[in-house]
Amino acid sequence: MKLITLSGGLGNQMFQYALYLSLQAQGEHVFLYKNKILKHCEHSGYELQRIFGVESEVKGMWLTNLLQNRWIGSFVKHLLFPRKLRERKLYDYASYEKPMKRKSFPGEHWVGYWQSEKYFAEVVDKVRRSFTFNVNLLSQATRTCVENMPETTSVSLHVRRGDYVSTGFSWMYGGLCDLDYYRKAIQYIKTHVKNPVFYVFSDDLEWIKENLPLSDDSVLVDWNRGTDSWQDLYLMSQCKAHVLANSSFSWWGAWLDANPNKVVVTPAVWVNHIGAPDVVPDSWVRL
Repeated sequence: MKLITLSGGLGNQMFQYALYLSLQAQGEHVFLYKNKILKHCEHSGYELQRIFGVESEVKGMWLTNLLQNRWIGSFVKHLLFPRKLRERKLYDYASYEKPMKRKSFPGEHWVGYWQSEKYFAEVVDKVRRSFTFNVNLLSQATRTCVENMPETTSVSLHVRRGDYVSTGFSWMYGGLCDLDYYRKAIQYIKTHVKNPVFYVFSDDLEWIKENLPLSDDSVLVDWNRGTDSWQDLYLMSQCKAHVLANSSFSWWGAWLDANPNKVVVTPAVWVNHIGAPDVVPDSWVRL
């Protein structure tokens, strides 16, 4: 049996759930562990159920719920899953080869982000079905935006500053998607995509306005905040090309775009100080 910890923001939860689906397809008895994310409420908290309704297809929710029991949950977890596998302690960050090809042991508790398409390459269709957005939940502003997209060559552009600039995350993720990266990425898109219209997603739109060479027809998506932030992910997935931050959120925005000929631009280095060889699919462009 294996236990997969859910943690982080929506993008990381999606990677963890994709790993769950992959292990399940391999015949593993695999369960989800929600205690950490329910306790710490990172970002907007546990979002997989609210946005995608995944629990209707999850086997073993009885154990997931039992592990939340304040009296016996911890005892049951340590009894059934005594061996903890920490992605960042044992392996390079997002390095697929080692954790998936190592000898497996019974009762493993997997803790990590598992940010690579390689983890779920055999179940990509199932992953896409699981991450189908409920369009009935979209706001009117998002509906209007997506209705206008078919008339343009829409390009999502994601700039994440916030916690990458001002908190403890900066030593790991900060400085990689700098102004030079975005200027090169925008120029690459203009060279390889005909008449692009940029749809800009960011937690610092003032920085965008002051620094990036965007045309007047660019769309600054500024209405999705807090628990509505997932609608930015939906809009990204509807675009025809993509400029990513080193963020799992915009990674999924590009990946969920099912166009096999899409142009996706990513930073050459995904994370500071730690190897991350398998995050970016081979068909995406590193700058």
